[in-house]
Amino acid sequence: MFDPERDQIRKTYQLCRMGFAMIAVALVLACFGAILDLFTNFEPDLFLWVHGASWLQWLDAPIVWCSLIGTTLLWGRWDIPSWQRRSGLLLVMCLVDLGLWFVARGETLGLHLGDIEHSWLRDHVGQALGWAEVTLLSSLSCDYLVHLGVEHARESDKSIRSMAATGAMVWMLLFCQRTDWGGGWPLRPRQRLGVESLLLHHGSMLIWAITLIQVTALVISAVRQTSLVLAEMDREDQDHDLLRSRSDSSREFNSMKSYRDDDDFFT
Repeated sequence: MFDPERDQIRKTYQLCRMGFAMIAVALVLACFGAILDLFTNFEPDLFLWVHGASWLQWLDAPIVWCSLIGTTLLWGRWDIPSWQRRSGLLLVMCLVDLGLWFVARGETLGLHLGDIEHSWLRDHVGQALGWAEVTLLSSLSCDYLVHLGVEHARESDKSIRSMAATGAMVWMLLFCQRTDWGGGWPLRPRQRLGVESLLLHHGSMLIWAITLIQVTALVISAVRQTSLVLAEMDREDQDHDLLRSRSDSSREFNSMKSYRDDDDFFT
């Protein structure tokens, strides 16, 4: 018998799995980029290779688009106010990231947007959004995994939020220290940096890489757990169909036996 409520839940799980899978692709690429940027600070040859590889310059394209598509799939899947609010806010941030990406790649894409200043501020607005996005992703993934019965996801979420808060504070200190506040508008970076700025820069990049890896593991866990739940639902439906077929066969056998008994009676 067709159960519309169960079928709707299955579709919701399927869309959530697809959404988290798209976000996982974006996060894996972001992890690769973050680790690469971290090692380029210590390897001059790697730095030259990264800046000479044209395909690496477009690594942000799949990150931005996969994040947007994945968040769109998650938005509206559950009619819980907190889920709607957080997923909606994450979607707005992804749209802002997309706008910043178009501004940064406008000339290459042939959009001819003109000379848009504030490149220093735009870059750091994107970085600030990154810290907020990983926090929201951690929160959404945690609630979703708890809904699926994975209680230890709460501990992972607390660890990620703590790491993200620490990284955001380090990033804010670095931004305030590296910005030339006396140079007028638009904001520009300072030409000379001290040892403190260098240490904050390395620390911020290290914390960012660790946070990305943790969030990526949590999102991938959401994808895998959803696949397990969908597989279990398929097995339950198959078992139910087998029970139905056996019950139908039993009723058919009894009806045929009754027919033969009646036929013997009439003869």
